[in-house]
Amino acid sequence: MALTVISLLDLLNSDNTEEEIKKLLFSFECKSLSHGASDVEAFLHLKAINFERMDMARTYLILANYKQRPYLAGYFAIANKPLVIPKKQFQKLSTSQKKKLMGFGYKTDLRNYECKGYLLGQLGKNYSELAKRANQINGNEILTLAYAKIKEAYAIVGGRVLYLECEDNEKIKAFYHDNGFRQLKDYVSTNNFCLFVKQISDL
Repeated sequence: MALTVISLLDLLNSDNTEEEIKKLLFSFECKSLSHGASDVEAFLHLKAINFERMDMARTYLILANYKQRPYLAGYFAIANKPLVIPKKQFQKLSTSQKKKLMGFGYKTDLRNYECKGYLLGQLGKNYSELAKRANQINGNEILTLAYAKIKEAYAIVGGRVLYLECEDNEKIKAFYHDNGFRQLKDYVSTNNFCLFVKQISDL
């Protein structure tokens, strides 16, 4: 099984036309229509190119071949963005959670909590008919490929944590728990998503 990870930015700077690139991006399909899954699909279809051009995030496409046909197996998006927990939200956390977080973050002048790190903004496996037939990658492998890119960034600019938000879905939460992320139990984002955190040193 040969997988190739290519940055969307490199594609945009290549000889490929934007129409060709969008055709590739729109070949990505979600497994379900849940809120979180729809967001994963909509980001790649509608936002990823603009995020690249505005330097808001970097998207990486995982390409593979099945019976000599190239296809998009999955993708992930990363942003160099500190974890910020507003003062009111931070106060709601348990004492043990606050203590752990303060071990690698700090309070700002506005009494918000902040920690330098990276946001795993999106992570998804393609469920198009071709991708399902090929079945060449799983969520753990996509996460491992994301870790590799984050480690590259960490070696250059540092950082303390990798974090992400996901919908309150037991299967999705179990996936991140099994991969060593810790959920902040009393934290709910403005979109009603859960927050998961992992130290860079544990990648």
